[in-house]
Amino acid sequence: METASESFLEPDYFMTDMQSANDSLCDDTSQVRIAFISIGSCLSVLGCVFNGVLLYIFLGKTQRSYPFQTFLAFLDFMLCALYIHCFGLLSISVEYNIAFLYNFVMDSNVVTLVMSRIVQLSIPYTLIANSAEKLTMILGFDCESKFSLHLRVGVIFVLLGTATALRINGLYLFFIFEDTNCDYFHRKWLSTHPEEQEKWTTFENVLTFFHTFVSFVLLCALNIVVVAKLRVQHRKTRRQSTSPAQLFSSTTARVQAAQEIREQQFRLRCAVKTTVVIISAYLACNLVNFILYILETFRRTWILESNGGFQPFYVIISDLGSNLFVFSSTIRIFIYYKYNSEIKKLIKDIWLVNYVIQQAQPPKADTLLKIDKVDV
Repeated sequence: METASESFLEPDYFMTDMQSANDSLCDDTSQVRIAFISIGSCLSVLGCVFNGVLLYIFLGKTQRSYPFQTFLAFLDFMLCALYIHCFGLLSISVEYNIAFLYNFVMDSNVVTLVMSRIVQLSIPYTLIANSAEKLTMILGFDCESKFSLHLRVGVIFVLLGTATALRINGLYLFFIFEDTNCDYFHRKWLSTHPEEQEKWTTFENVLTFFHTFVSFVLLCALNIVVVAKLRVQHRKTRRQSTSPAQLFSSTTARVQAAQEIREQQFRLRCAVKTTVVIISAYLACNLVNFILYILETFRRTWILESNGGFQPFYVIISDLGSNLFVFSSTIRIFIYYKYNSEIKKLIKDIWLVNYVIQQAQPPKADTLLKIDKVDV
């Protein structure tokens, strides 16, 4: 049986109740899983570093307030850290026979699983709130006032509180099952209380539907509206700049109008590209979750072996989904770097990043030496 700690990133991981021990449940992790875990752990380390940098920038370096982006960076950091805890540390403990580390990871699995489910539920709705904020900015509302900042912080607390309330049931649903017939480093895994599982099945299925489908639809709709509003604003600016009054105005006015058009075009391109990247990453994660959801809900017998363990293909799909979540959380800093000029400048100002950029640039030719040669 695969441990739930090795599948904690899946939205609805339910273990079947084990009534008897079976030797095959104690098998070592396959080489394919080791490869997935190794890749995911490396991505998670990078994700912790990158999102730590974003938190450092958002919390103390930016002139504007970025509450939703700050909260999203925190969630991404937690997602990567939880992956390292549940995947990387567990693999290290098993590989090098570190008993205290193995017991620490496995005994904290219930809490870790609940935390990961809260983080996963919070991420898409934070993205939705961020998209709604962009829409209000386009519509002309002041998003930098103290009231607006307090309102956004309040939304974050409501979002986190709601996600916690909806996922806290995992503390009662899951428990650590130990089979003393297995090898010491393969004897523990996460299972569910049958009576609790029966009680929460409908609730979990409904929540998964909203988490998998509704959040994605809302995110798509909001970003489409944002792009459409930007297009309308851009056309309005072009009409104003090409009006007869503008054409016969001073050169300075025409230059200002042209500059305004360029700024509108730049904002439109950035919004479109950012939308495509965010939605594509989220779609990739939810496509895997959608497949898992269908299998777990309608074809559960396809993913279970006769001994109660999971089929290898299901484990691979689960690991792929976990790695995609970590990947989408890791690359977000590059999206900010590409499309947010303020964040880009602040990232470049970090001494280590600045040093790497300088080292990567090709050396410049010495102009003075060239002049001397010409003079001679």
